[in-house]
Amino acid sequence: MYRLGLIERTQQYSPTVYLPIDAKIKKNSQKILHFLSILGIYKQMCTYSAPTRVIVEDKPTGRKGGIEPDLFCIFKGSPFWIEIQRNQYSEQKMQAKINLYEEFFFSDEWKALHWQPEDRAAIFPSVILITPVRYAVSSEHIRIIQVTSIDELMEKYRSSAKQQRGGRSRVSSSNGIKINLT
Repeated sequence: MYRLGLIERTQQYSPTVYLPIDAKIKKNSQKILHFLSILGIYKQMCTYSAPTRVIVEDKPTGRKGGIEPDLFCIFKGSPFWIEIQRNQYSEQKMQAKINLYEEFFFSDEWKALHWQPEDRAAIFPSVILITPVRYAVSSEHIRIIQVTSIDELMEKYRSSAKQQRGGRSRVSSSNGIKINLT
């Protein structure tokens, strides 16, 4: 396809990255690394279970300045908004990001999103921060999970499920939000 002039390539990355001829992204854009990170997370998820309803760079508020997670998906039966942080940010900037999620939570707009279940109450997705840095962010209203990878997430909930097998449910719950990752 490259030899036929149907696609372009950039050899700045290994393996080589191929782009459509009419791509809006420049061949040397830093956004390529961002999209490759999203792809990496998606591939990690697929090793456990293929996520559904996948939306890259979701904008559920429909407006600039609202929440803009890198990825939305339903993974192992639970909805997630995933933020992938390749760079280190200040605690204040990360808490401001969480505050936007809380603002959206209180708006109730999320209850009408197209992926919400029709046969039961609406579910506000958990927010997964995939980052090598642990941030001191918090929320009393939404579930925030900080991990370095999907592998760490799965190990965390696998360990949690083993502890809960002593007669309790295998579903992890916090503030009324249930996450079934086992």
